[in-house]
Amino acid sequence: MEGCRESGRSGPVTRDWSPRARDEVPAWWHLGRHPLAVELEGTPPSADLATRLEALAVADCDDEALLEIVAGWERMGAWVAARQAVAIAEMVRRARGSQVALVPDEVAVRLGMTRRAGEVKATLATCLEAHPGVADALAAGWIDARKADVMLAGTEHLPEAVASQVLTQVLVGAGTRTVPQLRSDLRAADLALDPDAAARRHEVARRERCVRMVSAPDAMAWVHAFLPAPDAIAVMTGLDALAARACADDERTTDERRADALAALARTVLDSGTALDGKPLTVRQHRRPHLSVTVSAQTLTGGGSGVAELAGYGLVPFAAVSSLIAGAVTEVVTTTPDGTRVPVRARSATSGPPGYRPSTELVRRVVERDRTCRFPGCRVPAWRCDLDHRVPFEPDRPAVGPTTAENLQCLCRHHHRLKTLAGWRVSRDPESGATMWVSPTGRLALVCAEPATPDPDPPRGQPRSRGV
Repeated sequence: MEGCRESGRSGPVTRDWSPRARDEVPAWWHLGRHPLAVELEGTPPSADLATRLEALAVADCDDEALLEIVAGWERMGAWVAARQAVAIAEMVRRARGSQVALVPDEVAVRLGMTRRAGEVKATLATCLEAHPGVADALAAGWIDARKADVMLAGTEHLPEAVASQVLTQVLVGAGTRTVPQLRSDLRAADLALDPDAAARRHEVARRERCVRMVSAPDAMAWVHAFLPAPDAIAVMTGLDALAARACADDERTTDERRADALAALARTVLDSGTALDGKPLTVRQHRRPHLSVTVSAQTLTGGGSGVAELAGYGLVPFAAVSSLIAGAVTEVVTTTPDGTRVPVRARSATSGPPGYRPSTELVRRVVERDRTCRFPGCRVPAWRCDLDHRVPFEPDRPAVGPTTAENLQCLCRHHHRLKTLAGWRVSRDPESGATMWVSPTGRLALVCAEPATPDPDPPRGQPRSRGV
């Protein structure tokens, strides 16, 4: 295959010149030695390029050709992202009024991703429509989807005319800039155009400050905070000050001490039950904020080997949460034949009072059963969710929409509104505990019941403890 072996040699071609020397080599000489690499480098992304790349035997290609194969597939990834964005933009265009906000949910459910990931794709699609220069660069493979997203996200806070100026300036040479360099380029171009406008936008952006958690492997998680720059520096300076109080023989790194100091601040608030001003913490689902760990009796008495469930995170090795057990308030729960976890004292609370609001025991049972929002892909912990009447409650018709465990489900505020206002329908299988959702367009999505216990294949009725 042309360009896959150098004529007259048994091994692959290796580079034996410096980058500077290579720049001085005539183009015809490079073409003669590496025709496949030159061909691929000059081919724009398309179905034809995909076919060409797929047909190549990479094991037979020289180093230059391999590098261009990698670059070619990278361009194809950008091209695919651009074509997908065109389809999503058409979905947004066909939506009407409030239905536009439902497009990310439709995409997320179809692709098996979180709503946030669906929002990212929908935002990219609409922003590419607004900035065709970036769309063209992505479709041509000059920039990848990550760079396009960073450039558009870095200018979405700007008026359209100003954003176009910044993007036009930064787009030149963006293909050779890293993502951090692009972010720096965007900030510099923004501030150079109008420093006063940047100051006014900062005041608006402060209202969007937030903190979010993202799960990571090995029973770890990232906590991301979006803060005004002075507050972010204050947080880091404060954590540095706490970390500096360590003893001389403390073997923890500075990063470890900062992380431990941040966790200690939050635990102090939870343990005291009061905010920094001394006032009691807000109660939700009839309980004050707390950590909740569920573990089977077998694991609890088995010497620390096994699996536990940390509410709001998921399954973790028992060793990761064992330190919480000693000082925890425990509550014994069992499983019903359908796999539902039920606190022992709430076992007979199958229904609530005749009115709309459920009792404390009924709330506890539903939260224990669902454990997360029941919408497809959502992992918001049940204790942070609303209790939704699956069949709407009708006070004048007690048999319709009763306040019972069978008719209640946990939904986060967003998906609660989605069900109530946007035409999503839901049903629940009483035997398996699974819920079936039907989107406004008629697509089906099944949400299986959460596993009844963190241990694999436990016997039915196996008791377990929950640390609070």
